Amino acid sequence: MSAKARLSIGEFSRLTWLSPKALRLYERRGLLLPDFVDEYTGYRYYRPSQAERARTIALLRRVGMPLERIGAVLGSTGQHRRALIEAYRVETTRAHQRAVVLLDGLAGSLADEETPEDPPSVQSRVVTPRAFISTTLRTTAADLPAHIERSAAGLLDRAGATVDRAQPLMVVYHGEVSWESDGPIEVRVPIVDRAAADGVEPEGMEFYAEVAFAEVQFPTILRFFDAVRDAAARGAYRPSGSPREIYLEGDPFRCQVAQRYIELPN
Repeated sequence: MSAKARLSIGEFSRLTWLSPKALRLYERRGLLLPDFVDEYTGYRYYRPSQAERARTIALLRRVGMPLERIGAVLGSTGQHRRALIEAYRVETTRAHQRAVVLLDGLAGSLADEETPEDPPSVQSRVVTPRAFISTTLRTTAADLPAHIERSAAGLLDRAGATVDRAQPLMVVYHGEVSWESDGPIEVRVPIVDRAAADGVEPEGMEFYAEVAFAEVQFPTILRFFDAVRDAAARGAYRPSGSPREIYLEGDPFRCQVAQRYIELPN
């Protein structure tokens, strides 16, 4: 292509409504490479035909899609591309629903903030051995729901017919997860084939609390973690292992927070 047919970064910026700063970022991330870079001046030039790709990136960024996922979309075609966009649409819709429920709850609690909130109800139960396959990852609270859903989907696909539908999916928190801290967390899918398991949850005791749908998100769910941890550290009890979220199949959706514990001898 002749030099006259190329656009400078300023001209391409005006054509696509993307700032030169954004274009340089997309170049660094490998999403949109200039057609030519002058080795002496460092000036970048683009082809007019690259404008469609640039606008696609801009639209996906406008709906909040992370750059790494945009790269996956741009690198796919046809049905696979549609599936990636649909998966993000579902995640975004769920995140919006969680935010609306949280805001509704906050509006009610702030309007009646002088009334103390009842502490979560904590119960105890015996845990039977459970075989599972798992994956461990790091994530902050902002991306936690999406990472859990993607990890669980991958594990369910890996497990296939060996999934134990009688047992719940579990997320184990081996480290703190907040807006700044990133775990790690472990997502576990139960299976019936112990020979194919990554591990087996041993028999024992745990305290657990049922979490209302409106509170199955950070930071409101933290009071349930506090409640089961406090119960497991009271009297002759001591916490054993990491706290976890337990997701049970069925309608309505159910979530529990649990903490394994041991009882000290007298």
